[in-house]
Amino acid sequence: MGRGTIGCTVRFDTDAIRAAAADLSDRVRDHRRAIHRHPELGFAEHRTAAYVESVLAELGLPSRRVVGTGVVAVVRGDGPGCVGVRADLDALPVTEAPGRDGYRSQVEGVAHACGHDGHTAMVLGLAELLVRADRLPGTVALYFQPAEEGPGGAAPMVAAGVLDDPAPSAVLGVHVSPRQPTGVVALRPGPSTGSDDAFFIDVIGKGGHAAHPDSAIDPIPIAAQVVTALQQVLTREVDPVRPAVFTLGVIRGGTRHNVIAPSVRLEGTLRTVSQADRERLVRRVAEVARGTAATHRAVAEVEHRRGYPVGVNDPDLTALVTEAARAVLGDRRVVALPDPSLGGEDFYAFGDTGLPVTMFTLGVADPAAGRAAPLHSPDFDLDEAALPAGVAVFGEAVRRVLVASTVGT
Repeated sequence: MGRGTIGCTVRFDTDAIRAAAADLSDRVRDHRRAIHRHPELGFAEHRTAAYVESVLAELGLPSRRVVGTGVVAVVRGDGPGCVGVRADLDALPVTEAPGRDGYRSQVEGVAHACGHDGHTAMVLGLAELLVRADRLPGTVALYFQPAEEGPGGAAPMVAAGVLDDPAPSAVLGVHVSPRQPTGVVALRPGPSTGSDDAFFIDVIGKGGHAAHPDSAIDPIPIAAQVVTALQQVLTREVDPVRPAVFTLGVIRGGTRHNVIAPSVRLEGTLRTVSQADRERLVRRVAEVARGTAATHRAVAEVEHRRGYPVGVNDPDLTALVTEAARAVLGDRRVVALPDPSLGGEDFYAFGDTGLPVTMFTLGVADPAAGRAAPLHSPDFDLDEAALPAGVAVFGEAVRRVLVASTVGT
């Protein structure tokens, strides 16, 4: 059924999963470095997808392409259950800092500054662990997803039917974090990541001479009031115990010190961890921008681009993954995340279907070795010693989901 044999066969129990993940350490590191050297942007991950396919073929696993550069493989076992595991393939338009001897990005201006190379390497390691299992109590679908950094590959993969055959009962994901020490797993049930909506606001006035503002409609001070009014919506219309942020990253207008510009462009992002807040604030951003502009005889044209959903970790599935992590890593290497992040995460499009999903965080920080820079930084690098821990957590979580499916039948 497509399962090959590589290395020795192992039992599929907790102790054997822990040992097999450690045994795969060098191979997972090599996968990560091979991917890291040749980073590619969203929906252009042709070389990366081909590498994934070559590793899967070596393991005897057939795979198929979806949405151009996405790859899906299925490891079939003996039980009735099915669980999905997702990794992301793409890199960022970031110039990597010097260093990384032997594996620095060979593509100038592009780098794996968010750790997706590590995610893919861990799931490739999981694939090898699964094909070496003596008896796999169910089926595992592996989703290698393009374009997490934008415009988003998870929703197109879902639309392409990757969840239909086989149909998983849950989907698992991982994200590395430089905020946690190497090999420490952190999780939280419920809201985990923020929605990610973009706004483009054109404040349109009437250009003129700087010496005669009365004969013009100056959009610059009007745009400044729009900025202030939008921040006031967040501080006065949102429950302060629920995180929400509206950040304007672009203000563009004017060409010369003595010319009143005809228009000003504002570009920003809205993040929330409540779907109700999200829908209300999307409406209020447009209302406030248009109303503020109209008060000063200008017009605000507002474009809203809907982004990633609020990321919600299923409580029961999160509890299962927590116990799986404790089983393979020990209690001291598993912690609870106290607060959600307002960073967006494409993974949760799998959960928008109604499927239980959860994403655990894997610490990759080693400050003594200079690996503590934040995600998306040119200096970001991960401690590869953490990768086997991620493989082990995936393996044990997969085992527990499949065993639970067998018991439930």
